Amino acid sequence: MTGPSSRSTVPAGHPTAVAFVDESGAIAKDRFFAVGCLKLEEPAGLLRALQRLRDVEHWYKEIHFVDLTRDTLPFYMKVVDVLADAEPSLSCFVCDRESADPVARFGGQFEAYEYLAAQLLIGSIKPYELVAVLADNYSTPAAVTFEESLRERVNKRLGRLAVSHVVRLDSRSADALQVVDLLVSAVAFEFRQSVGGAGRRSPKAQLAKYVRDRFGVESFLTGCRTECVNVKIYRPAPE
Repeated sequence: MTGPSSRSTVPAGHPTAVAFVDESGAIAKDRFFAVGCLKLEEPAGLLRALQRLRDVEHWYKEIHFVDLTRDTLPFYMKVVDVLADAEPSLSCFVCDRESADPVARFGGQFEAYEYLAAQLLIGSIKPYELVAVLADNYSTPAAVTFEESLRERVNKRLGRLAVSHVVRLDSRSADALQVVDLLVSAVAFEFRQSVGGAGRRSPKAQLAKYVRDRFGVESFLTGCRTECVNVKIYRPAPE
């Protein structure tokens, strides 16, 4: 027998993780757009906790920031509590297209999204760690090979096999993707508030503030880095 498996074996304790990638906003048209990555070394614990919460609350709908209402706010706050207790690793790029537009820089919305997702993964993956990536599905032209291109870009930059697979899923089938949407949307919401594009008393405003409070962040507007949350403002590298 020939091939890598005949020459080497990955130890059972080799570091591995699953990264969930989702976005907030429409990169092709919205002023503020954010891409987030939630990386978990063992996602099962968080997913079980979310399922228990769903069962207790009898809530089996999609967890989606845009659907938040005053009636559902208490449940969404409990979701944030579950996330905060899990001490996840969340990284996020926020783009203000009026000051730095990744779509213009990279020549299209799909190229921009791939670049931002790759940078988040490159910054999140630990040395020697092998990561499987699950990303929110969205419609792309047939010629766009997001999964293969993202994996190749990250592995080439890190100089090794770091991302084993990239799979796109309908977020309705994956609670982890839904909570990435929740957190990233709460981050982006504050940016819209800062320019008068969102109110301060709505259920969404209340949840966005609750996210900041639970993760110990006063504001995301200038970026932040804590043990659990790393928010960066997209700025192109100097030419």
